[in-house]
Amino acid sequence: METKNIQQFMNSYSVKMIIVSGLAILLLIPSFLIMDIINERIKLSEKVKNELYAQWGGKQVVAGPVLNVPFILQEKSETNQGVIERKGIAHFLPETLKTDGSLAPEKRKRGIYEVVVYEGSLKLKGSFVQPDVSQLDIPDAEYNWDAAYFTLGISDMRGIKNLPELIVNGQKCKVDPGVADTDLFQSGITVKANSIDLKQPLNFEMELVLNGSEDLSVEALGKNSEVTMKSSWAQPSFTGIFLPADRNVTAKGFTASWQVTHLNRNFPQQWVDRKYTTHDATLGVELLIPVDNYQKAMRSVKYAILFIALNFIVFLFIEIRNKTRIHPFQYSLVAFALLIFYVLLTSISEQVGFNFAFLISAIAVTSLISWYAHSILRNVRSTVWVTLLQAGLYVFLFVILQLQDFALLVGSIGLFVILTIIMRASQQIKWYSET
Repeated sequence: METKNIQQFMNSYSVKMIIVSGLAILLLIPSFLIMDIINERIKLSEKVKNELYAQWGGKQVVAGPVLNVPFILQEKSETNQGVIERKGIAHFLPETLKTDGSLAPEKRKRGIYEVVVYEGSLKLKGSFVQPDVSQLDIPDAEYNWDAAYFTLGISDMRGIKNLPELIVNGQKCKVDPGVADTDLFQSGITVKANSIDLKQPLNFEMELVLNGSEDLSVEALGKNSEVTMKSSWAQPSFTGIFLPADRNVTAKGFTASWQVTHLNRNFPQQWVDRKYTTHDATLGVELLIPVDNYQKAMRSVKYAILFIALNFIVFLFIEIRNKTRIHPFQYSLVAFALLIFYVLLTSISEQVGFNFAFLISAIAVTSLISWYAHSILRNVRSTVWVTLLQAGLYVFLFVILQLQDFALLVGSIGLFVILTIIMRASQQIKWYSET
């Protein structure tokens, strides 16, 4: 009799629900392992992308030109027993700076991975006013105007494709690789002023052609800076601290223009040595590849508990209503089928794209679970309900993954509706009927 009571207790639906709930929680462990797999694929993708970028040219940031004038200052020593000679460099920014940029994008592939690179053309025009050294507050300094030079910052020198020339007041100036000082830029080119008369207004122009990847930015160093950029790429993302004043994005490409004055920046038009940095005055555009399969796959795995819990609840309802016994091991197989969906989604999306991969994976898993449910339940109506459940869940998940701004809103409303349906269905169950 005692053995029979124990068997009845173990076969009760209350115990069954506890076992199934614990099983659902335990089966979340494989979902974390799937997240690890996706993270590994993301890291491999980034590694391949970085290798391609290194061969073509990385993200490009162009800044300048800046006029630099070395000086010497005689200062008394701290003990007032002698004179110390201090050397420094005075930096003068352009009065006006106009940049016209054009990007020719191109997709490159290595294996299953794809990146976007570009060949960019920048036309720089502008002017310097006569340098006013009185603004530097070092009246005793001796300026070496003969050693003055211009510098232009370029973040990745490997991407330069032409032999740029800086034309100042109609005079072509020789361009040397590297920057003569690293006060402002870590890499770039230097142009010696030589015979140019710096004690007068200077008009300059330069054309720069360079390879880069993903992002092209410039620094708004002019007292009045105007920047325009255009490309045939239809998915731009505007970067930096300044957004375009005007922009037009269509399926055929984009155009954008910026207007920045010195009042929008946190540094003046002239200073000494490394007193200020210019990197905060950056603006530009990033060429996006809009579909990120791994990001969407990672988002979808986070809904694994929802899929497992709802399937287990539906199977429990069917089990109670139809007086059909389903073994916990069979629950586990259904859960593993649901988890296999995410592996299929990740692997197939690498080959054919996310949306088509989602359709293939959803149909495959829905068909598998429906077939297995029919073999257990032997009831067409119950099988139809299981199939509709899978189809509805995958449609719900797909809609959420496609949304950006309204994903949380739609997701929360959807979960509320699902909970309402479960509550309504639970009212039809006689929970304390004899088993």
